[in-house]
Amino acid sequence: MNQLRVGSRARRAPLWLAVALATFVAPASAVQENEPAPADTTASAEFPPFVEELDRMVAVVGDTAILMSDLTITLYQLQGRGARIPPEGSEEWLQFAREVLEAMVDDLIYLQQAKIAGVTANEDRVAEMADQYFAQTRSQFSTDEEMMLAVEETGMNMLQYRQMLTAQAEAEALRQSYRFQLEERSDLPPVIVSEEEVEAAFEEFAQSQPPRPALVSFNRLVVTPTPSGEARDSARARTFVIQNELTNEEEFSVVARRHSDDESTREQGGELGWMSRDLLVKPFGDAAWGAQPGQAVGPVQTQFGLHFIKVERQRGGERFLRHILLRPEIKPEDIEEARTLAVQVADSLRAGVDPERLVSWFRGRVADEAIRFDDVPHGNLLGQFIAAGDSELANPTPGTVYGPLEMQRGGPTEFGLVHVLSFRSEGPIEIDDVRDAIRQNVRTRKQIDILLEEVRSSTYIDLRL
Repeated sequence: MNQLRVGSRARRAPLWLAVALATFVAPASAVQENEPAPADTTASAEFPPFVEELDRMVAVVGDTAILMSDLTITLYQLQGRGARIPPEGSEEWLQFAREVLEAMVDDLIYLQQAKIAGVTANEDRVAEMADQYFAQTRSQFSTDEEMMLAVEETGMNMLQYRQMLTAQAEAEALRQSYRFQLEERSDLPPVIVSEEEVEAAFEEFAQSQPPRPALVSFNRLVVTPTPSGEARDSARARTFVIQNELTNEEEFSVVARRHSDDESTREQGGELGWMSRDLLVKPFGDAAWGAQPGQAVGPVQTQFGLHFIKVERQRGGERFLRHILLRPEIKPEDIEEARTLAVQVADSLRAGVDPERLVSWFRGRVADEAIRFDDVPHGNLLGQFIAAGDSELANPTPGTVYGPLEMQRGGPTEFGLVHVLSFRSEGPIEIDDVRDAIRQNVRTRKQIDILLEEVRSSTYIDLRL
């Protein structure tokens, strides 16, 4: 029997194990209704003899026990996810099981604190997580019958297994919400993260990572066809009508049903719902985030057409939006004119003209959107263009300008120009790829560990494995 206090805890569970248990951790079992033992308690809690005979306790946390069956199920789930479990009964198995048990104790403390803090779990999110857990386990077996037999070996039927996964999902959702609350605190203790800690965390992290995809950094300009002649005049006349109706205080949703060319939102009064800025093209996002709740703005030109936008509500970094879209007719000759302009812009890029200057020169013809992109997976870049896989861009050379390449983004055909700045072939993930993220992860983990240890110091913990 090994009673532990915070000051006497030898070491924490490895990072890979903490990550694994963030998905699968067996629920602990309440074994008595009394209040938790005081912080200075040194003797283990006494339970009726038959309890340990039925299912031996391997840890007590406050007034809650973790049973051997809980630990066994967790080990089974870790094995199902690819973890190599040493032979049961060996010294290696005991060491591994103790690491898992310590991580389970931490998770249980998290869960207890989440409930004390009044954190709740979204039911839809819990159901989604439980389904993911089930699918991950099912993927380890060839047939449903094979999985059922494996589950029954743990002493459960499939219904009980499903219920257990739901309980695990709810517990994990509570822990995630509570950890997020902790990370958002402004009074997190200051910590120092050494380069040695970053490198050690990276080595552990890299063991479970797939190869890094080929990465490319580039500048991109997009030439968009614009309507000419009667189509342009017709669109301008429609904008005047909409502006007049909105000025006369007609409901935005009514005007949207009457005029919008966006068939997917028209019958809902132009409703886009809650949107974050990064989901929107730049001109649309700039206009929406420059407006106040209740205000309608427009017309705003994007590659999709002309928009009137209304911000109905806002919360944090999101806005509840409606829009009216006018799609001016784009004729084949407009597309060919855009292609010709794209060739001219590409020649200017090859001659060394700054891309920002080109956007300024051809404002309204070259899309007003982000230009520089760094370390984008090469496949994502190719996916932006029609038949790009058959072009020279499939094997990019730094310093080369590619295009015009045809693009289809929900509006008329556009033409992209790509100036490749750097290209890295596929290979193992390197520390420079994730250094900042690893450092922040280690810093946050150390800060949360300090808070967790403060809670542990006032919690009765008895490890019995």
